[in-house]
Amino acid sequence: MKILSKVRISLLLNFFVFAILLNTVGIVISQVIVDYQTSRITAASLEAYKDLSIVIVSFLLASYVPKFGYKRSMIFGLLAVTLASVLVAAVRGFWVAPILYAVVGSSFALMKISVYSTVGLITSDQKEHAGLMNTLEGTFMVGSLTGPLLFSLMIGWSHWNNTYWLIASLSALALVLMLVTDVEESAVHQEANRSNFFEMFRLMKYPMVWVFVVCAFLYVMIEQSFGTWLPTFNREIFSLSQAQSASFLSIYAGSIALSRFLTASLLKRFSWLLILLAYLGGALILTLFVLSQTRNPVTNTYANWYEAPTLAFVFSLVGFFLGPIYPTICSIVLSKLEKIHHSSMTGLLIIFSALGGTSGSLIIGIVSQKLNVHNAFLFPVVPITLLALMLIPYRKLSDRFGETHQANEQNKTIN
Repeated sequence: MKILSKVRISLLLNFFVFAILLNTVGIVISQVIVDYQTSRITAASLEAYKDLSIVIVSFLLASYVPKFGYKRSMIFGLLAVTLASVLVAAVRGFWVAPILYAVVGSSFALMKISVYSTVGLITSDQKEHAGLMNTLEGTFMVGSLTGPLLFSLMIGWSHWNNTYWLIASLSALALVLMLVTDVEESAVHQEANRSNFFEMFRLMKYPMVWVFVVCAFLYVMIEQSFGTWLPTFNREIFSLSQAQSASFLSIYAGSIALSRFLTASLLKRFSWLLILLAYLGGALILTLFVLSQTRNPVTNTYANWYEAPTLAFVFSLVGFFLGPIYPTICSIVLSKLEKIHHSSMTGLLIIFSALGGTSGSLIIGIVSQKLNVHNAFLFPVVPITLLALMLIPYRKLSDRFGETHQANEQNKTIN
């Protein structure tokens, strides 16, 4: 039990560190434009370095992670981002930023594949698996909140580059903890040699996997639609300043983290399908309510963020109704598959999540450009509704797959 506890703490710290690195790229973009007189287009390319490296590494290496080892992959990822963070902290110049985000993206792909796969090794049933997944993703959102706070404090006190000394220290701590933590991987070692590049595509023969990737695509489309464009909505509809709009994004991220921690305990008592449908219903009702009350933009300006309209606070809480969906649907498919397939399945998850996030942000941007941001926020209603409908066959297919798989395993044992 002590070993399991240490493993869980290590996984949580790993996710916390990467959340800080991944969710402060906007701050770094803003800083390099000012400090290094970098063009906006060049600075914006940092997002591409991060996202493309995640997708490419997930696509090429996901099936090989079991061979290399989950612990080794996590150690390699932590070592790489520790060195990259030290480089950014020690060297002033734009050229280190693309290196940082290429390393961060590549390392995160290995980390997420390894963490998700390790969860399957240290949990005993579906409810425990879903609970730990929600705790992990909740911790990720806490890291997303902590990153901007660290940068804001360091910018006011010293220079933004020096933030990476703190990040490097956190990453080094996670690395040391990972080095002294035992991860029991014998359950996958015997079959690791048969994992190859095509393993990811073989999973697509299962209807459950097809429905899952659609659900994952729709969820990230919804979350990114709100996460990317909520500051613009707050600025144009509620007349908040840029700084105030950004602060409300913290409320959005915080509400996601809160609901994930809460749902980790709820899943032990109630059906995951009923919980997720209730959350999606709440997100749909809240979105339609706020949009119905904000047909006419607010014209007042506010000196302080806490003086903002109540609806601005209410709309930011939409994250509470979205938070648990992603880790729960991921947990369902992973807990049904053999442990050897977890890395390949996570690779598929990362790829379709990236596609969904990009699509959601792009569609909201196009609609808001042609119409307005208020009407553009009617779009998330569509994927919210579709996701609710998709969860029903996902439940049936996953249960059927689990029963069939269990029966096959029993037959193998008898024979």
